[in-house]
Amino acid sequence: MSNLVTLILAVILGSAFFSMIEAAFFSVSLSKARVLEEQGKRGASSLVKIKENMHRPITVVVIFTNIFNILGSMMIGLVVTDILGSAWMGFFSAIFTLSIIIFSEILPKSIGELYASSISLLVAKPLILATKIFTPFIWFIDLITGPFGRKIKVISEEEIKIMSHLSHMEGSIEADEKEMIQKIFKLNDLSAKDVMTPRTVIVALDANETLEKIEDKIYSLAHSRLPVYRNNLDDIIGICHQRDLLIALSRGEKKRKVSEFVKSNLSLFVSEDIKIDKLIPLFQKEKNHLAIVNDEFGGTAGVVTLEDVLEQIVGEIVDETDKEIDLRIKAKELKK
Repeated sequence: MSNLVTLILAVILGSAFFSMIEAAFFSVSLSKARVLEEQGKRGASSLVKIKENMHRPITVVVIFTNIFNILGSMMIGLVVTDILGSAWMGFFSAIFTLSIIIFSEILPKSIGELYASSISLLVAKPLILATKIFTPFIWFIDLITGPFGRKIKVISEEEIKIMSHLSHMEGSIEADEKEMIQKIFKLNDLSAKDVMTPRTVIVALDANETLEKIEDKIYSLAHSRLPVYRNNLDDIIGICHQRDLLIALSRGEKKRKVSEFVKSNLSLFVSEDIKIDKLIPLFQKEKNHLAIVNDEFGGTAGVVTLEDVLEQIVGEIVDETDKEIDLRIKAKELKK
């Protein structure tokens, strides 16, 4: 009888151990593993290798789990029949199956999820070694199951949104962090036309005007970068900086024309259909904060700035010089 008890404990504990390992490895994300590696945790490098290619290590875990579950159950069945007789086999099978479910599946997997990082770090190296030893057998399994395998998408945009919402509900991330995560995914749904300052409220300067004539306007400007046009807004020739105009006025150079301060190398023209997630790398590449938005006919539809794009993530950015919080609202009012 003692041999039967020992065998039952060995099967339950062995199956439980590998069930716990399986749950632990699936509970640790690749990003978490890389963080542990950067922190210098022992076994983290092996854990990263496993997470980068989970198929073979998990196959080894599944093999050991089934060895205990299937072969262990067969051996226990033979011993029970020998000791208690076949009459007790049905009753014993029911009790043993219930024990396997509770003590070899539910309980160890809960423990594996709870202490996922610690368990994964502890067994990562031995599991890599076991994977190498079982390579021929794993290769044979892959040969059989390969045609039925498929590449699984790691995580979708919708899943990240749901995860951020659940993380906020659990208190892992703040409300503003959740909102920014949600808004980032909307960037490729918005175009420059949706966030630009319309041409009806653009503050621009005529290239042919002298500083003397627009001196009061220069002093009252609320924008540091200004489009400069020749004849009309559909003929924008570049950008000028308010500071350059102020410096010229302070030196008494009032007879100079606005055209002399134009920086054509800062001119950036984009289509009104361009998605705003494409504007951020474009601004970075061109080292510019403002772009002229052209409509389908090549005319000026408005201007869009880096600030306009960032506001879609963090909300309205208002400083002490802003007289209007949203110029798009003002443009709509002017149309009425």
